[in-house]
Formats: sequence, C-alpha cells, structure tokens
Amino acid sequence: MNVEALNEALALVFTLETMFWLVAGVFLGVGLGAIPGLTASTGIALVLPLSFLLDITGMLGLLIGLYKGAVFGGSISAISFAIPGSPDSAATVYDGYKLTKQGKGRKAILIALYSSVTADTLSDIIVILIAPTIALMALQFGPSERLWLMVVAIALLGALSGRHLAKGMLSAGIGLFLGTIGTDPVSNVPRNTFDQVWLRDGLHLVPLVIGIFAMSQMLEQGLGVLRSSRRVQEASGKLADLFSKTSEGLTFREYLSCWREMGIGLGVGTFVGTLPGLGATVAAFLSYGIAKQSFPEKRIGEGSIHGIAAAEAGNNATVGPTLVPLLAFGIPGSATAALIGAALMLQGVTPSPRMFTLHPEVIYALFMILFIGNFVNLGIGRAFGFLYARLGQVSPRVLVPTIMVMAVIGAYSARGDVYDIYMMLGLGFLGFMMRKIGVPEAPLIITFLIAPMLEENLRRALLINRGEWTPALFNSPLAITMAAFAALVIVITFRMNIGAKLAKVGRADAGSEPRVK
Repeated sequence: MNVEALNEALALVFTLETMFWLVAGVFLGVGLGAIPGLTASTGIALVLPLSFLLDITGMLGLLIGLYKGAVFGGSISAISFAIPGSPDSAATVYDGYKLTKQGKGRKAILIALYSSVTADTLSDIIVILIAPTIALMALQFGPSERLWLMVVAIALLGALSGRHLAKGMLSAGIGLFLGTIGTDPVSNVPRNTFDQVWLRDGLHLVPLVIGIFAMSQMLEQGLGVLRSSRRVQEASGKLADLFSKTSEGLTFREYLSCWREMGIGLGVGTFVGTLPGLGATVAAFLSYGIAKQSFPEKRIGEGSIHGIAAAEAGNNATVGPTLVPLLAFGIPGSATAALIGAALMLQGVTPSPRMFTLHPEVIYALFMILFIGNFVNLGIGRAFGFLYARLGQVSPRVLVPTIMVMAVIGAYSARGDVYDIYMMLGLGFLGFMMRKIGVPEAPLIITFLIAPMLEENLRRALLINRGEWTPALFNSPLAITMAAFAALVIVITFRMNIGAKLAKVGRADAGSEPRVK
C-alpha cells in the first residue's frame, strides 16, 4: 500500500467540496431514477460538462453518487406506479407494485433501499480487494495481448448487449467508425471527415454521449407523452399508502429474513458487473429468477419483500464491479462506466492498469467515494425516498422539453463550439433510430472510447514486429488463446441465435398445423 498516496486521497476526499458533490450526486441520482425514462447514463451525460469545472474528487463524487442514487431510484417508480424508472428495476415491479396495491408501499420501498445499500456496500468491498490484483496481472500484457483483450470485449459486448448478435456488433462497429473520425495520429492525414474542417479533431466526447443517451431518450419519450401521462395519472391515487405514517413499515426481523435473497443478488451482481456488456438489468432478472426458483415457499412474484430484495440487491451489486474492467484494463464494463472513464479522461487521467502506479491517489479516492456513497445513498433514500415518488407524476410535457434544452446547453458549454450542438442533434437522431430498431447504445459508446487504444496497440505490435501481421497478432500463447476465445464467443452466440429462431419457427409451424379428426 502506498501510504503517501493514501494520505493524499484522504485529504482530497474528506473536504467540504467533495462531500457536497457526493451528496448532490446521490440526491440528483435518486430523483432522476424515480422519473420513468431517465437512467444513470442520461443523468451522467447531462452533467458531464461539469467535469471541466470540478476537481477530480468532486467530479468522482458527483458521478458515482449519481450512479448509485439512480440505480436505487428506479425502484421507487417501479413500486409506486409499476413503471420502472429504468430497465434495471423492471424485475422489482412484479412484487413491488403488488405490495403497493396491498397498502404496503412503505415496506416495499424500505426493503428496496436496504437491500440495495447492503449489496452495493459488500460488492464495493470485493472490488477494493480484487481490482489491484487484476491490474497487476494486466501490466504483464504486451500490445498483442491488449489488442486481443479489446477484441474479446467487443465480442462480448456484441453478444451480450442485446437479443441479436448482429445488432450488438452493428452498434460496436458504428462506435469503432466514429472513433476513427479525425486526423490520423501517425500520418497526420484527415480521415473519414467528409471534407469537413470541423471534423478534423474528431468527434468530441461530451456531445456524443449527450446525443446518444439524453437526446435520443427524450425524442423517444416525446413520442410516448400521452401514453405515459395516462398511466401515471391512473397510479397517482395509490401514493397515499406510501406517505401515510400509519402505513406498515419494515421490521429488522423482516430485513434479516431476506439475507439469502440479498446474498444471491450480491453474488450474481458482482459476477455480472465485471463482465462487459451484461449490466444491471441482466443481474436483476437473473437474481430474481434464481431466488424465485430456490425459495418457492416465499411466494416470490405474488407481492413478497424477498423478490424485491433479490432484484434490488442484484442490480445495485453491479455498480462497483462494473468499474473493474475500466480500472484494470481501460475497458469500460458498461455504458455508465464508459461515461465515468470519459470524465476521468477529461481530467487528464486515462483509465488503464498503469493508473494504479501513475495516479494511486485517484484510485484510493475512487474507492473511498464508492464506499462512502452507500451511506449517503442510505440517508437520502430514507429521508426523501417517499417524497421522490411524487416525481413520477411530473408531466412528460414539461420534462421532455426541459431536458432537451439542458442537452443543448451541455453540448455547447463543453467547448463553446456551435458545431457541437449540430453534432449532438445528429447523434441524438442516430441514437433514436437505434432505439427504434432495437440496436443497443452501450457497445457504441464503449467501442468509441477504446478505438484509440485498439489502434495504438495494433500499430505498436506492428512496429515491434516490423510490419509482419502474423507475429504481431499471435506472438504469445495468451494472444492466441484470447483470439480463439473471441471467435468462440461469436460462433456460440451465432449458433444460439440461429437455434432460437429455428425453435420459434418450429413452434409456429406446430401451432398452425390442422387438427386431424
């Protein structure tokens, strides 16, 4: 342990400014999560321009606090209105909304809060223990190994980020293409700029993430304004149960009775979070499904606090682990981790294994903020969680144009360049079209960020091997193994997709066969 760096991190984190931004981040995150349609990625994309104005610990406090708060906040609208604030909380609807209809909404929100904080805290401890070890291993990788590691990450992203391999790979391909726009770093020749001078510096990160995440979501939300408004109005009458002091609360014994479900969520969420592309939604449904199958006597799915505990522990346990690939290899584990990595880059700190030796004080500060953020989340969730349920009643007619204006301001404020607004709007329409045809956005953002590293390691490997492609790509058993694994992931995913389609066609044919009398 670097004692000097640890002392420096303590001095950076335990300041009034850092604590203020951490509290502000959690406060904002829970509120954003409680509003249907707004996710952690949307919130971070909107506040990313603030990274230029804050020091690095203030920035980490704001973004990590927002991330933690938003993942929990999604459960509030899921429980109150049966409308998950984000896909991460969709599994919470099954039991949470049934408890609200039974007049036990307060109990449902409290178990969601406590299971979220419990699993998040324990998973952060695991991250603090394993991340440095993985980073030490990653330092032994050469250019070829790093190149194939990124290819494996792209293959996993394409395979796991959506139901269709082709759509996931299409998103990853678009991200790689966008990452090559600008001036070639070696020959200094413009490429993929379409003779536009303002593209010679490449696409700027801030308008890219605001357009893909925030603007595209608001365009989609704008089309569904009437439907969303009706559904929230129908559910608003049930909020009295959440705020009534006579409503049934949660006892300590009931909290302890959910330890098995929280343990399942912790294990599944920690494992899933470390894999690029899976994310909190998969962890929540997987944890919920395992708990339901393992404990049928608890009647999960019929209005049980045990189902809420499993789902919320699962999605919140991914928050810390999703940063492990980012810190250890420089490869973001999720779209939100990619945005946090982008904010670090804007501060002049490039996420990579060398970050543990070049910027150990930043690593220690990040670990501290991860841990402290859980207690801030607990306090704010306990004090304001029931009030945040009212945010679900905010009319989309007000919300959508407000966030669109914020997106325009955020895109322009990063560099003061009007072309960034055009870029953000164009990428917003691109993100909207991707949403309409079911192409995930996460692979695009992640591959956009790793494209420069991918190119750098490829060119370095070629220079070392004097332009010979075979030794540059396959110069060690580890490089060969990772290349084979990437190919195996694509083949297995392709075969599974084909098998699923054939089975679906077979069922359809069987259902259409005429009955023999």
